Amino acid sequence: MRWLTFFLLAVVVLTLQSAVGPRLTLLGARPDWLLVVVVFLALYAPAQDAVLGAALIGLGGDLLSIERLGLLILSYVLAALGVVVVREHVFKSAHTTRFILTLIVGLALRLGWTVYYRTLYDTSMFVGLELLQHVVWGAFYTACWAVPLHLVFVHYSRLFGFARPRYSYAGVYRSEGGRV
Repeated sequence: MRWLTFFLLAVVVLTLQSAVGPRLTLLGARPDWLLVVVVFLALYAPAQDAVLGAALIGLGGDLLSIERLGLLILSYVLAALGVVVVREHVFKSAHTTRFILTLIVGLALRLGWTVYYRTLYDTSMFVGLELLQHVVWGAFYTACWAVPLHLVFVHYSRLFGFARPRYSYAGVYRSEGGRV
């Protein structure tokens, strides 16, 4: 992976997450573009680079938040590891794959964050609306953002040092020059 390009992407996404993300709140949920980048890295980058990139994005997110250092690092590293484990078993270029992976990972992370916050800060018993609004709707909203953002990232994947995905069907391969 080309790390300079990754750092530029991370700075842009962290800036957009903190400056633009709150303005795009929809029904009480914000998009988590950091998670979208982590899922992209986990799908296309080498495994070690994906985990390290997820840790760096988590570190940037932790430094921009008021939460304890390490929560987002651990969350995004676990998310990247989960996607790396299943990426060889899914069709990466399908929009539904990108949507479903981001949705599942988003649900798991948001549920974990909700349990963490409830355990430390809030002891009230009514969690139904919070689970629906922050966990389910937030993960769905983020997954909706994953589809167009992954299209852009895949289009510019060579800037990151990733080979653009090529697939074969019935022995006919598509290469740079056309059909072989």
